[in-house]
Amino acid sequence: MKQTGNSTLGMVLMMLLMGGLTLHATRSQLSQNMVLVADEQQHHQDFWLAHSALTWGSVQNWPQQTGWQCQQWTAEQWQSCLLRMEDDNALLSGRGEGRALWLYRWVSMRNTQPQLQEHGWIDYCPLSQTTLCQHEAAGF
Repeated sequence: MKQTGNSTLGMVLMMLLMGGLTLHATRSQLSQNMVLVADEQQHHQDFWLAHSALTWGSVQNWPQQTGWQCQQWTAEQWQSCLLRMEDDNALLSGRGEGRALWLYRWVSMRNTQPQLQEHGWIDYCPLSQTTLCQHEAAGF
């Protein structure tokens, strides 16, 4: 009794098994990468909201008082805060409302209007005391 086609059938089954494993691995990797893409999109959105809030804050009038003072534009969900320092220097910050990413910019104050300092852009709080970087004292 000759058995023909068993090796062919075995090869077909092995090919189906290998194809199924490959598809499963590809689907798993795609799921992981989708999470990374979503995180990257969220970061870009947070960055541009913070950048917009920082730009908006640079054209606002700020009271001449010490400590953090904040303004928000509710319609655009922007928050911008200013910390006045000595010698008419100040640190301006901005973020999207409810977002964790703050961007900062060194400014010079002329009365109530900030003037952007050249090369003053910074994407982290540059103050040596981390407690000064917390805006919660100003209501945010």
